Amino acid sequence: MKLIGIEEHFLTAEVRHAWESIGLDAVDPSVAFHSGVIERRLLDLAEDRRALMDETGLDVQVLSLSTPMLHDLGPESIDMARRVNDALAAAIARNPTRSRRSPHCQWRCRRTPRWNSNAVYGRLASRGRCCAAG
Repeated sequence: MKLIGIEEHFLTAEVRHAWESIGLDAVDPSVAFHSGVIERRLLDLAEDRRALMDETGLDVQVLSLSTPMLHDLGPESIDMARRVNDALAAAIARNPTRSRRSPHCQWRCRRTPRWNSNAVYGRLASRGRCCAAG
């Protein structure tokens, strides 16, 4: 039986920079966790991550962008979501037996005035559909 880690977080340098550029670290305490050793582990989608998986007995991981994701980045996050998805797909393609992906997208929810990926992702996921930006 395989041991699968669900919602294993990762981060891209672009997303980290976007958080910093809007001062998100001043208002969202979760951003503070993304520094030092933790940040290096989140940014790594290659050898060191697989070594940690081997060390802990994890066979497969489902990768998900670390919180606060793209929620606070507004309309420009749509293109960023595409780039995050593309970078994640490329990383998984280099070692497809060890990782899977959770899609990262931003959608304009018709019912709310702000950008809300959770509302739409939840509806699509509950119907068994994959969410993709664009």
